[in-house]
Amino acid sequence: MQILDQAVEVMRKQGADGARVAAALEAIAASGEEAARIWQGYLSSPGAPGDKYTVMSWVGSERARQLFDLSLKAKEQVNAVSAAAGSEARFLVLDESPIVLAYGGLKEGETGPQAAQAALARQQAMNKHLRALADKVRSVKPGAAKKAASKPAAKAPAKKPAAKKKPAAKKSAAKKPAAKKKPARKAPKKK
Repeated sequence: MQILDQAVEVMRKQGADGARVAAALEAIAASGEEAARIWQGYLSSPGAPGDKYTVMSWVGSERARQLFDLSLKAKEQVNAVSAAAGSEARFLVLDESPIVLAYGGLKEGETGPQAAQAALARQQAMNKHLRALADKVRSVKPGAAKKAASKPAAKAPAKKPAAKKKPAAKKSAAKKPAAKKKPARKAPKKK
């Protein structure tokens, strides 16, 4: 998810305290683990086949609703991570859900279990990425960026001031004759 990657990068540059953000990322990953269990539950007992168009018809409305509820919970945590990044992250918007939902369509010839297997793989990859981001945020030392920014930069060798140039004489512009004003026309007299 780009929004979380960008927020973490902003916090690393700022030297923000990462403990709270790491906890939020772990909460998102925990929601992702729950979503993975839902997908695995479907794969262990797929039930009756659905239509050829939607994943939800295979997975069932109850599982789809559980995944959606987890997505809403995770979205709150994503917003908390973005808010922790401060004013630098005000431009960040949620680009995708950290929870793989069951509202997608099936590809041509794909079955529900095949789509669920792909969704489970995407969810597990997302969970791994979230945990890596949490570790990355934990490694940020509070105030590290602020200290580096407050240190004066190494002084560059002083340059000799360049010799001042004398201003060039202004060229006199050729004067144009003033435009002649035409007299205003009078309205014709009525008889």
